[in-house]
Amino acid sequence: MSDSFSIRMSGDDGIAPPMDAFQPRPDEKGPKTVAVVLVIGAVLMVLVGWGDIGNSMADEYPDAETMVEGYQDDNLSVEDYQEFHDLVKDDGAYSIRGYSLLLGGTAVVIGAIMLFKLKFNGVIICLGGAITGLVGGVIGSMRMANVSSQVLPEQVTQINEYMSYLCGACMMVCVALAALPVLNAAARAALLQKVTLVVEEE
Repeated sequence: MSDSFSIRMSGDDGIAPPMDAFQPRPDEKGPKTVAVVLVIGAVLMVLVGWGDIGNSMADEYPDAETMVEGYQDDNLSVEDYQEFHDLVKDDGAYSIRGYSLLLGGTAVVIGAIMLFKLKFNGVIICLGGAITGLVGGVIGSMRMANVSSQVLPEQVTQINEYMSYLCGACMMVCVALAALPVLNAAARAALLQKVTLVVEEE
């Protein structure tokens, strides 16, 4: 006589549940919410990039007098800001950050629209655009801060450095958001779900 025994629930026929029962349920709302947030961030990227491109083509620094008025205690003059503007133009920092943010933001908008339609390729495009904006934005901002240390007072230079850090942090958040639909199992299932046609025999 065997000592082994088993316990079976009422109505249990001993058949294991299908593997699909353990798969995460597709979450279509999550990717769509991320897509909306990404569009908002991408619009800000495009606006900042467009402004930098405009500055790269301008002979005089726009709103220089307004900027100087905010630093009256730092012996900052309009001529100082104009010199800063000229050096940044020659350094190419405006163009690097401007075109990176403009192209990256445009890519994020396109990818976010595809993501809203639950297209997996939208995630790839969003990631590419966000990484482009991150790399170009940080490089351009750091070069601006470096130029600032040469001609502007220390306090103004520190603000420019903090702005470069803020740019990097914002773009890192954008990259993380773009990657979220891939990292989350339920969202990934919504993007990769396949429709199976079942034909029943009569």
